[in-house]
Amino acid sequence: MQSTLEVRHLRLVRAIAEEGGPTRAAARLHLTQSAVSHQLAELEARLGVALFARVRRRLELTAAGAKLLEAARTLLAELSRVERDLQRAGERPRELLRIVVECFSSYPFLPTLVAALAREHPHVEVRITLEATREPLAALLRGSIDLALVSSPVRDAGLVATPLFEDQWMVIVAPNHHLAKRAYVSAAQLGEETLFSADSPRSDVERLRERIAAERAPMPRVVKVPLTEAIVSLVSAGLGVALAPRWAVSAHVARGEVVAKRFTRKKIPETWSAVYRKDAAAPLPLARVAELLVGMGA
Repeated sequence: MQSTLEVRHLRLVRAIAEEGGPTRAAARLHLTQSAVSHQLAELEARLGVALFARVRRRLELTAAGAKLLEAARTLLAELSRVERDLQRAGERPRELLRIVVECFSSYPFLPTLVAALAREHPHVEVRITLEATREPLAALLRGSIDLALVSSPVRDAGLVATPLFEDQWMVIVAPNHHLAKRAYVSAAQLGEETLFSADSPRSDVERLRERIAAERAPMPRVVKVPLTEAIVSLVSAGLGVALAPRWAVSAHVARGEVVAKRFTRKKIPETWSAVYRKDAAAPLPLARVAELLVGMGA
């Protein structure tokens, strides 16, 4: 036995009742007004009862119509819920990709990376884990994060390191700072300044001390600042200088907020890599993420 009522009938009655007539109901249902009137007449004929009565140019529900509207709202809401549940059951579970940059809170590559993952792996959601900036390799091994961009050497056999690009240390100063016109900044000149610094890895601290010792220079007064944006703001205000990789401050340099100068005559290079755990590459497309980062030069 074929049912008299169909889902389209329930939507029709609800739209006419809520919009006050067939004209606005037609727009809501993406139908013509004549189609709405025809469907209503057909439904009333099937049921053998009037659902609406015309009162002063407006359709108002009859007792039968009110009863059908109440049922329509309940049934359509339940149908929507079932549809959502079925769609969710068929979807791939979302995976969280926790990412961090060693020492710095600079993520210029993030919009491009997120857009690429949304196209290729829509189930992956990227989240920055700032609390792991100080020791990202240890956080990787603990399972607290999934991917780290680091300049520290990677020696643990359980980690995969994909080289991304070569960079160098830069001394950033305010545009009107007396060092802004120098071709490079020596360790001796750096020792005369207040140095704003991220919480650098041990390898960077050791290299800086070696350079200062080699030039028999004084150690600068170091003030630790956890956020790259804050470091740039302090330097731009002329309150001190900072050491940073070129890529982390390139946008600020391009905008003229600070000036970047090579540190020492020979420069101090460093290699940045994308690092992840071997055993974490199955549920997450970590190799692909590293490949994307290489392509954008991070």
